[in-house]
Amino acid sequence: MNRSVLGRRSTEGRLVRRGVTAALGVALATMLACAGHKGEGLDVRSMPPAVVPDYELFAVRCSRCHSLARPLGSGITDDAYWAMYVERMRRQPSSGISPGDVPAILRFLHYYSQEQLKTRGGE
Repeated sequence: MNRSVLGRRSTEGRLVRRGVTAALGVALATMLACAGHKGEGLDVRSMPPAVVPDYELFAVRCSRCHSLARPLGSGITDDAYWAMYVERMRRQPSSGISPGDVPAILRFLHYYSQEQLKTRGGE
């Protein structure tokens, strides 16, 4: 076989290996970053049973892109603002939030906001 063909193949092979290595590195970094979100959140034992499925959906979907502390600590209590916020997050490609998920997520956020208002004395 011609030297130039062999040289081109080995160069292509190195480029492919580098690309695969880079892709695996990105995937590993993403998994490690997302692993930091596990185990955070609220204690479902303190919630009314009707709210638990909504919270669990919220926790799964919203922790895909950021920690749960971000929405839970936001101080947002306005339902209209939550609706706008969730819709914006839903449009993010990696959110996994479907249009059908939105009502349950908003139900949980409404419940949580009301509980926060009670805790803070209705600011």
